[in-house]
Amino acid sequence: MTSSNHLPLVGGVIQPQRLVVPPEVIRGLTSYRHACRLAWKLRAVKNLTRRHLAEQAGLYPTHVSDYFSVKENKRELPARHIATVERVLGNTVISQYQAAQSDLTVLEELQALRKVA
Repeated sequence: MTSSNHLPLVGGVIQPQRLVVPPEVIRGLTSYRHACRLAWKLRAVKNLTRRHLAEQAGLYPTHVSDYFSVKENKRELPARHIATVERVLGNTVISQYQAAQSDLTVLEELQALRKVA
């Protein structure tokens, strides 16, 4: 094969695509725990276990079991771990839920950034 048959790689790393759910689904969530449980249910890798999630996200396995438990009295996923957990799960359900709770629109976010700058 000649070098003219090879296509060069063009810049950067390709990031995996993440699932973004429709706003009406987010509006139907009743709690932060419900959002976490939906994020788990919609994980991109269906055979991903909670133990593997813990390993990939740098979390304690026993805590991960609590984060996605149906029981309301269990510990909740700390905000500092949301981005990592969403990367491993392959969706943005938890972040979308939090954004919806603040009633902040993208336009409002941009306006706030302009005021700071």
